[in-house]
Amino acid sequence: MPGGTALFIVGSDARDVEASLVAGELACLPCGGQLRPWGYARERTARLAEGTERHRSRRGRCRSCRKTTVLLPERFLARRVDSAEVVGEALLARGKGASQSVIASLVGRPRETVRNWLQAFSARAEALGRHFTSWALALDPTLDGVVARATAFADALEALGLAAQAASLALVPKPAWSWASQMTRGGLISTASYNTNWPAPPG
Repeated sequence: MPGGTALFIVGSDARDVEASLVAGELACLPCGGQLRPWGYARERTARLAEGTERHRSRRGRCRSCRKTTVLLPERFLARRVDSAEVVGEALLARGKGASQSVIASLVGRPRETVRNWLQAFSARAEALGRHFTSWALALDPTLDGVVARATAFADALEALGLAAQAASLALVPKPAWSWASQMTRGGLISTASYNTNWPAPPG
């Protein structure tokens, strides 16, 4: 019996994703089996830095365990209407000391929405800092570590930046927030329990 739906963060080029899915190159996260095309997720409207975008994420179904997987483009985050770039801009502004009201005005979002983002990131800041540091060191062994900042929130942002930079140099250039989405399986600011199991860095 099929059961549950996993989330797989994929690249932003839909044609590349489709080609990989059809070729059987994407692995099921729960069991490692081969994902095959299985329709689309519900259409959604995402808010970008400028304007909105309507999109339907591709779905795959595992040939082994029969679970379905939503293939979410890396420019988005799990269960969030706003793009990773917008959320990232808010986090960076907070790291520089901006107030919630200022950040809300900066990104053009309600203050309550911004507060929820900041609280979610702050609640996991220490774990996120360790996670991104592990990625940074795995991708660039020459790094000595992350220079400690004033808060765990700032430490996490510093580690995120180093990890994204290392990934862009060692793998393929991408925006920092695309890497952040991939490295947390969309769970950068998620409070859902299934997003506590972030993908491990290459070993």
